[in-house]
Amino acid sequence: MKPPDGLKLALAQPQIREAETADGREADATGMIRNAGSSGADLILFPESFPGPIEAGGSRDSGPEISLACKEAGTAACWGRIEKGEDGRFRTVALLTSVSGERIGRYVRSHPATGDVHPVLSGVPMAPGEELGMFELDGLKLGVAICSELWNPEISRILALRGAEVLLAPAGGAFHRVAANWQLIARARAIENELFVGLTQQLFGDEVGSALVAGPETVLDTLAKPGLLVVELDLERSRWLRARDDSMQEPKEFDALPGLLRARRPELYGELGLPVSGLYDYDAAGG
Repeated sequence: MKPPDGLKLALAQPQIREAETADGREADATGMIRNAGSSGADLILFPESFPGPIEAGGSRDSGPEISLACKEAGTAACWGRIEKGEDGRFRTVALLTSVSGERIGRYVRSHPATGDVHPVLSGVPMAPGEELGMFELDGLKLGVAICSELWNPEISRILALRGAEVLLAPAGGAFHRVAANWQLIARARAIENELFVGLTQQLFGDEVGSALVAGPETVLDTLAKPGLLVVELDLERSRWLRARDDSMQEPKEFDALPGLLRARRPELYGELGLPVSGLYDYDAAGG
């Protein structure tokens, strides 16, 4: 299937209320899906583990309601939850539901957060998945980097080399002091990989939101408050940048260097794939 020349992407940035029930989060999610559909969005992205469950022990399955909302709204949805596996360990999962209500993608976060992040937010550590995140929607390849995975440049670069033209970056929240640099990292991933990055988060307390859509040449829009951000992505432009080389010609035809995915020498980067001492042990930390 030939991928589309554009994508209308909606970012959901929900406010998390104290003592909110699973029913409340699910209702917020389905309402946002319908609002996104009314705005003509092709896809809505929710934050990490939203609508959930985000805490260990939660049993509600929002899949059927998400499916129904997508069918009624005519928009696809990337949403999240944590799941308990047959091995008794928990994992962070991103799911893609199509406009027909079918589940067409599932990604298990391959690089969980280090330190105490998951025990504090979810009550348990998270075990890692074994693959990087890639979805396909109507012929368009979508990379997925959950929360702090966006800070690991190798993940985004490999997804771009595999054909991702949009990088979905659902995050948990509680950025505070690192918020400005989180947005900067999103911009860097968009520029260096010549793709579009959609970043969104959950808002805890009086936190200011960091939702944004960054393209390879500029930030298209941002959202600091709870709500929905809808942005048109010009995929033809990013493809043009990927196909061109740098030039001294003036006036320049671009605001960011083109051809970066081709201007590489893989034979010089072998150390990136080698194990070294001191690496974080994701499997051991996953419980």
